[in-house]
Formats: sequence, C-alpha cells, structure tokens
Amino acid sequence: SGLRETCGPIKSRLIALNVHDAVLRLVEGSCDLLIAYHHESQPIQLDANRYEMMPLGRELLAPYVKPNATGAPTYALPGLAGQPQPYLAYAPGAYLGRAVDQMLKQHAAPVHLDRIYETDMAEGLKAMALEGHGIAFLPASAVRNDLAARKLVSAGGGLETSLDIRIYRERPAARKAKGPVEKFWSDLHHRLAGA
Repeated sequence: SGLRETCGPIKSRLIALNVHDAVLRLVEGSCDLLIAYHHESQPIQLDANRYEMMPLGRELLAPYVKPNATGAPTYALPGLAGQPQPYLAYAPGAYLGRAVDQMLKQHAAPVHLDRIYETDMAEGLKAMALEGHGIAFLPASAVRNDLAARKLVSAGGGLETSLDIRIYRERPAARKAKGPVEKFWSDLHHRLAGA
C-alpha cells in the first residue's frame, strides 16, 4: 500500500500458484514479478544472470492447533510412537511441505504424526486446524489474528523454521522491460534500501 504513494495506482493481477508453477510462469514470460518463499533447503533455481531478486521479509513456519476448553493445545507435539498426533499436511511436492519435512527430519527428537489430510494451500490447512481436526504448520502471518483471538495456539515449541520472502523479476536486458514494472521495481528498491 505504501508503494501506491510513490508509484501511483498499480494495476495488477494476483495468481496464486505453487512455487514450481509460479517459477515456470516467470521463465515463460507470462508474469512480470514472482513473490515466493525461499528456504535454504529448497532454493529456487533461477539464473542470476537473467533474473534478479530483492528480499521482502521473513516468515516463521510453526505448528498450530485449536485449543481445548482450558486453552491448552488439543493436540501437542512431539506426540508418542503409539499415539501419533493428527497431522494436517501439505500435499507432496508443495514448497512449504518440503520445508516442514526437512525441519522434521532435522529435529533432535522423533515427532510422531498421523497424516490425516493434505492440501497445497496453507489456508486449507488453517481451516481444518480451526475446526479442531489436527496440527498444521502455518505461516505466522496467516494465523496472527487467530492467535490473538485464541482460536489457535502453538502445538509445541522448537518445531519451527524461518523462510525468506523474496520478489523476483527478469532483468531488463533479458527482455524489453515494461515501464510500470520498471517504476514499481525501482520504487520498491528505494523503499527497501531506506528501511
């Protein structure tokens, strides 16, 4: 919103895709900008000679669950081998799912989860968690209001990972640059440099 003050009105269209498909759109030239998560275990493979990137921020990915009547987590991690906790998971191949899988593999203690539901979208997992169906690993920004309202609580500390939020574009020399995109990129660069 702050960029509208310097750029003026911005005409845009948001297309929500998994990271792989979004990167393909950028490479094919069917989109001008790509905003995506980046995790060190799952780097986005773009040629730095052809594409440039700016960091926009960081996001925490952590486990959340609906609280019980006393406010405690309905289900808690790490769970027990004989009693795994219901797990609301990202579908195989989903970028956030791969980041969660990597984090769980690297965790010092075993985590016992029973995968009962899958989807590509964090909002779908959040809806199921709000209904009380299990534990979902969600971006903190997606659950901020639900945590404040005590509709969701942490399902266990120590099981979290940090993601970068990045914006990518094709370098202007690689293809004829569009004026509004150039202005937006330049204004965003100046705004981030001054932050």
